Amino acid sequence: MREFDQLAEIVSKLRKECPWDMEQTHESLSKHLIEEAYELLDALASLDQSESSKASLKEELGDLMLQIMLHAKIAEDNNFFNISDVINTLNAKLKTRHPHVYGDVELETAEDVEKQWEELKKENSSDSIFSDLNQNLPPISKAFKAQRIAKKLNLSYATYNEALEDLLSEVEELKLAATEEHKKDEIGDVLFAVLNVCRYLDTDPEIQLNKSTKRFIDRAKYVEQHIDENSNIDELWQEAKKNLKG
Repeated sequence: MREFDQLAEIVSKLRKECPWDMEQTHESLSKHLIEEAYELLDALASLDQSESSKASLKEELGDLMLQIMLHAKIAEDNNFFNISDVINTLNAKLKTRHPHVYGDVELETAEDVEKQWEELKKENSSDSIFSDLNQNLPPISKAFKAQRIAKKLNLSYATYNEALEDLLSEVEELKLAATEEHKKDEIGDVLFAVLNVCRYLDTDPEIQLNKSTKRFIDRAKYVEQHIDENSNIDELWQEAKKNLKG
C-alpha cells in the first residue's frame, strides 16, 4: 500500500532528523504505548454515529500505529528486524492458527475456533496453561485472562447465576471482615468475583469500567455546573442521572 510505504518513510525520516525521535528507545516509548492504547479504548467506549467520534477513533488508531512503527524502526536501527519482518511473522501466525481457513480443518462455531487456537498455542508453550499469561498486564486484564484460562481446568462456575452468587458471598465476607488487613484481602476477592461475572456476561470489564467512570464524571460535571448554596446534592445527583442518559 502506498500509504503504508509513505508512513514508513516518514518514521524513518523522523528517526534520522528529529531530535526527539532520534533519542527514543523501546523503554522510553513504553509509557506512550500504554497511553495511546488507553486513549484508543476511550475512543472506542465513546464511539457512536457522530462524525466527531468516528474521527476520534481514526486518529487514535493512527496514534497507536505510530507507536508500533517507531518500535519496529528502533529494532531495525539496532539490526534486530524491520517492520516487514513483523508483518511476515504476523501473517505466518495467522495462517498457522487458522487451519480452518488456510487448511482442511473444519470448524463451525466461534467457540470451536477459540479451542483450536488455544490448542495450537499450547503446542508451543511450557507445561503450564498459565505460561502465556503476561505478568505485566494491568491487574484487571491479568485477572480476567487468568479466569478464562482456568476455565480449561473446569475451575469456573457452570452458570452466570452461580458466578453472581459467588460475588454476593464475597460481599458478605467483606462485611464480616474484622480487621483492616482482612477487609483489604476481601475487597480483592470481591473485585475478582466481579470480573468473573463480567466473563459470564461476555463483556470486557475494562470497557464497562471506562463507561461507568465516564458516566460518573459527566454527572459530577453536571452537579458542578448547577450547584449553589441552596442545592441539595442528592437531588442534584438524581437530576444529573435523569438528564444525562447513557
